[in-house]
Amino acid sequence: MIMPQNIISKLKRMGIVLGFALAGHGAIASELVFPGAEGFGAGAVGWRQGELRLVTTLEDSGPGSLRDCAENAGTPRICGFAVSGTIDLEGPIHVGSNIYIAGQTAPGDGVQLRITNGGHGPIILKNVSDVVIRHLKLRPGPSPEPSPTVDAITVENAQRVFLGNLSMAFATDETFNIHVSGATASDITLADSILAYSLDRSNHPEGRHSKGALICSDEGQGNRCGRITLLRNLFAHHRDRSPDVKATDIGPVEVINNVFYNSISQFGEFYDLLGNADIAYLGNLALAGKSTIQKTPEAVQVFEWTDGATVRLLASDNLAGVAKGCDRRNVQVLDRAAESALVAPPGWPVSVTPMPASEVLNAVLARAGDRIQGRRTADALDARVIKGVRNCRGKVINRVDQVGGWPVLAPADPAETRDSDNDGLPDLWEETRAALDSARADDVWAIDPQSGMSHVETWLALSASDGTWADVD
Repeated sequence: MIMPQNIISKLKRMGIVLGFALAGHGAIASELVFPGAEGFGAGAVGWRQGELRLVTTLEDSGPGSLRDCAENAGTPRICGFAVSGTIDLEGPIHVGSNIYIAGQTAPGDGVQLRITNGGHGPIILKNVSDVVIRHLKLRPGPSPEPSPTVDAITVENAQRVFLGNLSMAFATDETFNIHVSGATASDITLADSILAYSLDRSNHPEGRHSKGALICSDEGQGNRCGRITLLRNLFAHHRDRSPDVKATDIGPVEVINNVFYNSISQFGEFYDLLGNADIAYLGNLALAGKSTIQKTPEAVQVFEWTDGATVRLLASDNLAGVAKGCDRRNVQVLDRAAESALVAPPGWPVSVTPMPASEVLNAVLARAGDRIQGRRTADALDARVIKGVRNCRGKVINRVDQVGGWPVLAPADPAETRDSDNDGLPDLWEETRAALDSARADDVWAIDPQSGMSHVETWLALSASDGTWADVD
């Protein structure tokens, strides 16, 4: 899918690049979600050897729907897409374990989720493991009735989760939440995503509630939360929680190479409310914008409120200031409590090698969100966010229509999604692979001799331009 003829030559080049990238590293590659996956969630591979099922309708439910594929009761499965456009949801999709939702396989402009009923966001991962979600647009909008639980995506008591290249907006609670309720949340990555335009004066029962990300919120007893990576994400136009972080001693929370833009009142807040919290804050950039009030504090505040617990902060090479063209005071990186919480380098090992903070703005703005090099560009909403960061534009909003509403996504071209042999792999893809035949149903888990991976994993990786971002024009 999304394999127009004008990129077939690029796919062939990418196959060569990927093959070389994997040569000599088969054991390492086989343990990763995809070539180049990073962070604590990169080992979410329980979907391997599962069935490949295609989403063929934009309906909320029923055969061929995303809900029908994703609510899988733990059966290993890959959800590919033969449709593009917006799915209006009557309620959240409760994603099961051992699943890969591969939005990169959608044709055209991809797939956008929004809610039309209920009091939750579009995607909930609760009491699950080994989940991968990539290249989707998660933009719920306000629920019909006031609700405190409309996130773009909620992760609760989950382990081994990789979330990447998501475009998230229009939440009325925080945009992204990792929650723990008498259990464990661990080994999670959120990477290369946009978290923007959470709605402030909308319909949250507490009133103004534009929030970015809340990591390790909790209820109940016996909670364990850690081994979490936030990597190369763009946070823009939130009141605060950019991000709010708690943790326990099962492992650190990593905040690495992110861009935080235009918080109103606070950027990052780190707490010891769950217990001892180790937090790595490395190579990040925080920028004041037009909504940022003059008394907004530092990019990182530390709050030690629990007797017998402490925050340990591993921080280096972070930048903070004012977006180009903004008339605001300079934001500093660490408050006094954060400086007191610093641990001496090298601290503890981190799961990712950070890029220099001086390179982060261009790198994040070039690749965050539901974009795929060579064939899917930022849609109107994401383009607005990205341009605003560069030019001090945009503000925290209350209503979706203040930024033009939900983008209209082009429908699929039937030629892009044709699958003559019904094996789940589109004809246009099979035509690029010497070992496949679009007239013959093949074993999608057989090894592709060009890449050294299975046919289906090769399709997933090259559909997302994995490992080739810098190599292919």
